[in-house]
Amino acid sequence: MAESNVKQTNPFTLQCADIQWQGDNIPTARQFNDIYFSPARGLEETEYVFLHNNDLANRWRSLLNEPGSVFCIGEVGFGTGLNFLASWRLWQHVGPNRGYLHFVSVEKYPLEVADLKRSLSRWASLAPFATQLVNSYPTLAPGYHLLKFDQGRVVLHLLLGDAGQCFEQLSCSSHPALAHHTNHTIDAWFLDGFAPAKNPQAWHDSLFQHIAKLSKPGTTLATFTAAGRVRRALQGLGFAMEKVPGFDNKREMLRGSWSAVRPPHNATQQPAPRIKSSAPWYVLPTRQCGSRHAAIIGAGLAGVTTAYALAQRGWKVTLIDQQAGVAQKASGNPQGIVYTKLSPKPGKLNDFALSSFLYALRYYRQLAEQQRLLPGQYDFCGLLQLVEQNKEQHNFEALQQLLAERPELMQCVDANQASQISGITLEHNAYYYPNTGWVSPVALCQQLSQHQAVSTRFDHRIIALSQATDSKAWTIECEHQSAICADVVVIANSLDAKHFCQSSHLPLKAIRGQITELPSTNTLTALKSVVCHDGYITPATGDRHCIGATFNIADHDTTVRASDHQCNIDSLFRAIPAASFTVDPAAVTGRAGLRCVTPDYLPLVGQLPVYEYFLHDYARLRKDANWPIDTAGRYYDGLYINIGHGSKGLTSSPLCSELLAAIINSEPPPLPRYLRTALNPARFIIRDLIRNKL
Repeated sequence: MAESNVKQTNPFTLQCADIQWQGDNIPTARQFNDIYFSPARGLEETEYVFLHNNDLANRWRSLLNEPGSVFCIGEVGFGTGLNFLASWRLWQHVGPNRGYLHFVSVEKYPLEVADLKRSLSRWASLAPFATQLVNSYPTLAPGYHLLKFDQGRVVLHLLLGDAGQCFEQLSCSSHPALAHHTNHTIDAWFLDGFAPAKNPQAWHDSLFQHIAKLSKPGTTLATFTAAGRVRRALQGLGFAMEKVPGFDNKREMLRGSWSAVRPPHNATQQPAPRIKSSAPWYVLPTRQCGSRHAAIIGAGLAGVTTAYALAQRGWKVTLIDQQAGVAQKASGNPQGIVYTKLSPKPGKLNDFALSSFLYALRYYRQLAEQQRLLPGQYDFCGLLQLVEQNKEQHNFEALQQLLAERPELMQCVDANQASQISGITLEHNAYYYPNTGWVSPVALCQQLSQHQAVSTRFDHRIIALSQATDSKAWTIECEHQSAICADVVVIANSLDAKHFCQSSHLPLKAIRGQITELPSTNTLTALKSVVCHDGYITPATGDRHCIGATFNIADHDTTVRASDHQCNIDSLFRAIPAASFTVDPAAVTGRAGLRCVTPDYLPLVGQLPVYEYFLHDYARLRKDANWPIDTAGRYYDGLYINIGHGSKGLTSSPLCSELLAAIINSEPPPLPRYLRTALNPARFIIRDLIRNKL
């Protein structure tokens, strides 16, 4: 499957389950005329069919009680979430208290949250788990949704879309020569789609092939069906299948295990596709975690969220910065907005913007619930993006139609509605994001860096990175301080990444930005939401507003300028004339920083490529961009990067840090392969080879 073929017609919505209720809160899917669970003993059926027949209790008791212990369940048909909740409860009872359960479930027709809540209300024993699921249930947009519970010990990957496409994108490569190469695998499968007779499209051979590719020796499988077609298909792909007694009145069901012998690849039946994505440069090597000590270079948003993501997984983390504390450069603004700008046109940039925004909203609310963000350090007050009549009207009308069914994500409002929402007079239509607002980047970095597994090293200027040939450990050489050694190094120091020989080739550019802090006025005191235009203004904290920010390309000067303050003020008054007032220059303060951006405005996240090897291995692309190269990329062992978030670091850093931690830990990734590839730091080498610029 080509990377570009995984888009939906509407990138923001999908068809949800059409529920008909029977008897005592029994949901039935009208699309398939089938029930979601047994009316009499639905929970017991789940426990028997899926938990018992995958032998989960015994397998979990035997897992090593250490941070590296990860067990992964794959499921076809999330439905009401009953199987997930039952697995979560069992994991709490018998799973290792330092291990991690990943539950990867795909659903093409998800339940709306009200239907989900009603369905799960039947089981009082699951109420504590069901309440958390309902409260964290994502906006039902296509794509991957990452939900974390129990301090990150239980992770739900909810993949919304076609099962075959979603699981295909979970794998590392579509290239036939590397079809079974993977950095993560499923340990147990729940095949819980509607009955094959009712929903034959969900039980197709291509889906079974993806299931086989994501399996390994020891992987088990269970399903309520005993259909011969299903049994034969799975046997033909390497599963040893057997019929066993079904639940209650059902005579038989199927269970199986991976036989450890894959059918031979038939190159004549599946030739290497001559497409641009055929060269599997994005396939990452599998590695052992070693001592589980990571050094993060850079204590801004990207570095601190990466440190926190690894610390949650039981890593010892050393956070290093040449400044005197966290968030001293571009991440040091007193208020930052959790913001995205959506487009009616599908594409990688739009898909990443949506995924990272939705995850960021859950991330910050969860931190607030855990009191890792305190009152006064955030406000989920909503955000209005003003729409210029001439420039944006077409997009406004298109998004209004595309997002009509998802008002919790974004609403298109007129000037009167925008004025009521904001509390001040606005003269433009606006996009309204009701569930976002602002967060203090400084407070966030301070709070997350205080995790007990994170130690800090400030005022450390790093001279070079080197790796031992034998142990593969990395040494971070510092000026005037002792060297720091680590199993894994993550470069997260923005534009300064160019100073290391391993990352000097990256095409980074600086965009200067200056913010301005203003005293409030009678008019602006009424402001209740963030308002964005060419710049932005936040509701007052104390008696001051934060406005900004300037946008100066290739300007590396971080001196605060009176002219840039005036630029921010003029921009605000043009966009919101009702906000105009006489500004006392003596009352104006601010700060300037440098945003780090890439040519395609997507971050650089992943393992760092060895530049010279890429030039050698993929030299053929200079002459033929479609040449079917079957060589996987060569990357520095244990060296990663997370930079290039531009002005949207508060929005993109949380998900990118989760992606990086998943790569390092060989976990199921929180993004599909086409987006992981779009973020891969090697992408510009491949681009320039194809353009014959290298």
